[in-house]
Amino acid sequence: MRRQILKQGTAHADGNQVLILGQPWDYPRLLAEAPDWFHDAYRIGLWVWELDQFPGDWKFALDIVHEIWTPSSFSANALRRGTELPIRVVPHAVDRPEVSPLSRAEFGVRGDQFLGLAIMDLAACPDRKNPLAHVRAWSLAFGNDMSCHLLMKVRFKKNTTFARRELLREIGKARNITLVEQVFSDRDMAAFQRMADVYLSLHRAEGYGLNIHEMLELGVPTLATAWSGNMDYMGRYPHSVPVPYELVPYKDRTFAYQGADLAWAEPDIKFSARALREIRARWQEERASTTASRDPIARPRNIMPGSGTTSPNTNEALPA
Repeated sequence: MRRQILKQGTAHADGNQVLILGQPWDYPRLLAEAPDWFHDAYRIGLWVWELDQFPGDWKFALDIVHEIWTPSSFSANALRRGTELPIRVVPHAVDRPEVSPLSRAEFGVRGDQFLGLAIMDLAACPDRKNPLAHVRAWSLAFGNDMSCHLLMKVRFKKNTTFARRELLREIGKARNITLVEQVFSDRDMAAFQRMADVYLSLHRAEGYGLNIHEMLELGVPTLATAWSGNMDYMGRYPHSVPVPYELVPYKDRTFAYQGADLAWAEPDIKFSARALREIRARWQEERASTTASRDPIARPRNIMPGSGTTSPNTNEALPA
């Protein structure tokens, strides 16, 4: 059996199975001029959903596809609430390209600073990515301590410029938080990720959380809200820190999601700040140990790693 891919309205005509790469809201555009063979093909939709209820405005697409693929069990469980079609969990592929980190100096960061990264696309539904929580957690953890720096790589669109203004107001006069808006190639993004000493994703909901998974694969300590798609894999990494949360009513100024009684997660900012301080303390110990090992005069030191971070499978808080 041959499988073809339908993306941006293109595909080959010699297949009898088609994988449609696009959310149902893209279907009117993708399928407006579908090839003749498409109607007789076995049609698979690749869908990703971030909330725990089936999206009511996607029901029309259930008559188009024969099967659904989705990258997380969280997304799959939500979709199963609205259909009896076959649903298969197909996680995203996580690649680790061999690239060198970008120069910290390019972003005004020194080599001896503890560097945090947050990467988010705010082109749609900025409230889901929760950018202000990242600023608040970093500021609560470190204040204006210039030995630490947070780079927030953020993408906006014209209809979400309100989120940019709001984020800049929240950052205010903080000299240890920088907004990065330049466009990266895939290779540059991989090199940017490799700069990090810690990664933050204090989201309210994720269908999968590809950046989270990529940073964990790189071995970077990673704080992420302990709800939604990222919980499929976070427990496999000892350097992951699932952040406790409270489920709260969905509220979004772009009205990206439709439905009654929708909810998503509100991560614990105080926990996140304590976790950041704990990770920074271990980072400092490791740097001191490395420096001592390179100094032939320095006495050997026995540094025990900190043990205050949360277990990957619990919401147990760190000690104050």
